[in-house]
Amino acid sequence: MGKDTKRIRMFGGNDFQLKIGSTWTNVGHLIKGVIRDVTESSKVTLTDATQVTVDGAREASLIATLGQSSKEEMEYVDDLGGKEFEAYYYNGIIDGKHQEIYIKALKIVPKMELEIPGSPMSIVLEGGMQPQAANVSVTPDTGLPSGKFATGASPVTGKNKMYMILETTVA
Repeated sequence: MGKDTKRIRMFGGNDFQLKIGSTWTNVGHLIKGVIRDVTESSKVTLTDATQVTVDGAREASLIATLGQSSKEEMEYVDDLGGKEFEAYYYNGIIDGKHQEIYIKALKIVPKMELEIPGSPMSIVLEGGMQPQAANVSVTPDTGLPSGKFATGASPVTGKNKMYMILETTVA
């Protein structure tokens, strides 16, 4: 690893899509996107009075700040609440590679946050990633939206049960 300035990402891809039914749908312009993957830990005291730290529950979520805030977008986000969707997020170019994130099951939290006034109005869309029985897998040619960069007719499997990162060299 080490220091490598080519791995610093300054701009994202402004492409967040949900698969609604059988159609990938872009939810609008993004101001910011955050993927949070947190594993809780607990300290356990053993009989000899030493303490060890053990892993607890793992939780992953996606928070997308949408730059559009008309009545149509607000009602659209409200309609998504409580439902589960496949999700796609283009994270931009990092180290000469397109980075895409695929989430097998994102349950949208029925939550909306409007900041009024002072800055451009925005809608915060939040979703919890639902763990699958096995590591997340997707076939890029058929399982991702049409504007994606990853290609392949065979399934690609990620490293965890909630989401996966795909990288494709920029042509």
